[in-house]
Amino acid sequence: MSQNTASPLLQPGRHTFMDCTLRDGSYSVDFHFDTETVATVLTCVAAAGLEWIEVGHGLGINGGTVAGTNLSDEQWCELATRFLPEGCRWGMFVQPGLASVADLRRMADAGMSFARIGVDIMAYDQAYEHVERARELGLTVFVNLMKSHLVDAGEAVRIGLDIERACAPDGLYFVDSVGQFLPEQTARLFAEASRRMRTPLGFHGHNNLGLANANTLAATNNGAAIVDCTLAGLGRDAGNAVLEQLSAVLELQDGKRLYHTDALAHASEHCVSRLETVATDRELQVLGALYGLHSKYFPAIDGAAETYAVGRTSLMEAVKPHAYERDLTRADIEAIAKSLLQTA
Repeated sequence: MSQNTASPLLQPGRHTFMDCTLRDGSYSVDFHFDTETVATVLTCVAAAGLEWIEVGHGLGINGGTVAGTNLSDEQWCELATRFLPEGCRWGMFVQPGLASVADLRRMADAGMSFARIGVDIMAYDQAYEHVERARELGLTVFVNLMKSHLVDAGEAVRIGLDIERACAPDGLYFVDSVGQFLPEQTARLFAEASRRMRTPLGFHGHNNLGLANANTLAATNNGAAIVDCTLAGLGRDAGNAVLEQLSAVLELQDGKRLYHTDALAHASEHCVSRLETVATDRELQVLGALYGLHSKYFPAIDGAAETYAVGRTSLMEAVKPHAYERDLTRADIEAIAKSLLQTA
């Protein structure tokens, strides 16, 4: 397939936020948002000027089959359709293997306008079939390269170019899944990628080291056409870039109002930041970023460290090289902890 030309929907130089409060943020409430909060968030972010809004289970379409939720995919579609004005584009996250290409049609028929195909950067070709199908359905389609920390900037751009040539998505995201990126690293990646690629670029960062805002700003200022944010930084584990804060930063930086920062700040304070959220472990967040380990491993690491009386730091350091090679099971992590105990 020929290379995609820049999408008319996304242009470098125009700061564009995608609100992920109700998708990534659903991890923070154990995938149980009440409908009043959903309505408030949707109404607020749309009124504040955001045009791209992601809804649904944190794991994406069919996520409720893996981790329980109080809202079905169809209910999310109904709520988005009811509370968002016609000018807003709303969509859902899609993980091949969890959501089929048939599920794309089901959600498109329910009103979904964009799909974000999430794949590990080391298995990026798994996105191709879903991208092709989404395009056939008339959806705007993004590829989200999760765990982008596993490769250097040159390899990340090479992968992006492969995807661009193979399936020409409307946008391509680099995702800092473990919150390990440093702002100068993010700036280099997006400067090189925007120079070599035609596909509009996006960034999704996590806040394990308190750098999600700085990384998001670095991406925006170095060619990213769209970046992800959430009200109050709500998101999986350490959370995401903070929508209301970055709205204010860009207003100061550019000398003009891009979004209604006051309305976003009000919604964050009086709605989202007051939610009862699940407890997170700051020690594991920081160590996860340091050793490049996804939070999905945290329960197994915590359990194995306690069972085998080994330090979390030592265990995570030992797990790191294995996790960079392949996905690990709980049994794998327990075996690594046991080996540490035997060599102590």
